[in-house]
Amino acid sequence: MHIFFVVNQVTVKLKTTKGDWETTFQKSTRVKDVILALKVHFRLPKDSKFSLYKQTSPEIGFEPDRALVNYNVKDGDILVLKEV
Repeated sequence: MHIFFVVNQVTVKLKTTKGDWETTFQKSTRVKDVILALKVHFRLPKDSKFSLYKQTSPEIGFEPDRALVNYNVKDGDILVLKEV
């Protein structure tokens, strides 16, 4: 049996007021693209403004143009979507 780890991807659990979603992104995915994916998945209003942060550090809001890797997001991390 072989186990392959994909080093450029990360599987995260995303929490929203509409429910949770576990999915995989490239580590280079920009935060704004993660938010867009959440808007599509949960059919959230397109014109709504959201921020994303790690559940373990809610005081650090992710910048929209930065990548997940910039925030050291790891497999299994819980990210929270918050309307601003």
